[in-house]
Parts: sequence; structure tokens; C-alpha cells
Amino acid sequence: MSALIAGHMLMASTSALYAMYRVLKPYRVGIYGPSLVGKTTLDQYLTVPGDIEPIPLHFRTSHPKAKTSTGFQDPTATRKKIRYKKDKTPVQTTDLAGDHMFRNLWVDDMFGRKVELIIYMVDHRSMTSPQFAADSAAGLAYLVDNIIKKDLSKNISRKSRRNSKKYVPRLFCLMVNKIDVWWDQNAQNLWEYGMQKEHPVVAPYRESLKRLRRAGIRAEIKAVSSQHGINVEKSLTELLQSM
Repeated sequence: MSALIAGHMLMASTSALYAMYRVLKPYRVGIYGPSLVGKTTLDQYLTVPGDIEPIPLHFRTSHPKAKTSTGFQDPTATRKKIRYKKDKTPVQTTDLAGDHMFRNLWVDDMFGRKVELIIYMVDHRSMTSPQFAADSAAGLAYLVDNIIKKDLSKNISRKSRRNSKKYVPRLFCLMVNKIDVWWDQNAQNLWEYGMQKEHPVVAPYRESLKRLRRAGIRAEIKAVSSQHGINVEKSLTELLQSM
């Protein structure tokens, strides 16, 4: 009996120590993707949960030019806490713009912070807009090229180039936003049976996901609504706990 109690105490002590470690060292999460998919909305939701008002187009995320390796002022990562059931998970994220001119910032952030969980966010326009599908697929391919070191960006800081040499993310997630707009019975069936990659909304990104898996990087697919908070905490908690 005493051995059993000692074992429980050791497990509780270990859990407490790990929780304290994560307070000091929150999970480093990188959220990237094309414009207007909801990255800033997700950032705001993680800061203060609740329905988020649509962000006006003229307030979309941008970054002023600066004399840096990327050509733009580096944004600062901020801490958040994901609350799901009894779990409170500290994370650190950066709100980055999605226009193609800012893609070097994604890579600089990813390598510079040694991001553990990479989230590439897209939305239902993957099915309705050929231009969006092509642009967002190109953005993901660019990111994957850097992750697997096929074509490393030259416009990143020295620190990021140095970190890139041994960098491997612990987990990648294709996060399909605006579930309240595109979710249907077909999606319900495919997600229920773990066949998300067969849905048309994922089609433009299948090749990049295959490249990640061939490189030994686990790639998951999640569906959320960052504006209404649908499935956000649950998805992020599951991803972080599975790393």
C-alpha cells in the first residue's frame, strides 16, 4: 500500500513540476497562412475567448518596413493560456500577416522561436476560389520547403539560419477555419472516420502534407471556427497533448 501511495505522490509531483515548467516555458506555436483566413481572429480569441467581431478589411494585419533581414519589423510573440475542461495550457504565438510579401516573416518566426507546433490556417475558399486555392497551396509549399530544408529562405536573420540547421517541428497541423460556413454531412462522415484528407477543402494541400509525412513529420488536420470559438480549445489541447 505504501508503495502505491508513493507512486501516486511521485506522479503528482512530476505533473506539478511539468506544469510549472510549462508556465515558465510555454509551448511555442506558430500560426501561418494566407490573408483573411482568421489568423488574427484566432490570436484574439486565444487572448480573450468569446465571439470575435469580424475584423474590417482596412484593419487586416500588416507589418511596417524596416532594415531587417526580412525587410519588415519583427512582431513580438505573446503569451496566452488555452483553457479546456480542467486543462490550462500556456502557449506563445505571434500574429503574422498572410500576404505573400510577409512569408519570410513566417519562416523567421518558425526558426527564430524554434516553433514546436506549426499551424497552417486556410478556409472554405479552398473549394470555391481557384486563385485562393493556388495561392494558399503555394504558401504551404513554401513553408514546407523551408521545414524540410529543400529551399531555405535567404531573407531571415542569422539566428534563424543558425536554428534552421537542426530544426524539426514536433507537430504540423492544417487547420481549416470557418467551420460554421462549410461543414456538412460529408465533412462529418469523413472526420468521424479519420479521412479528413479526402474532403475537397483539403485537396489543394495534399501534396504538401505528403511531403511532410515523407520527411517524418506528423501532419494532422483540424476544423475550427476562430470567430465563434467552435472546436478551438479542444483541437489545440489535443494537438499539444499528442506531441
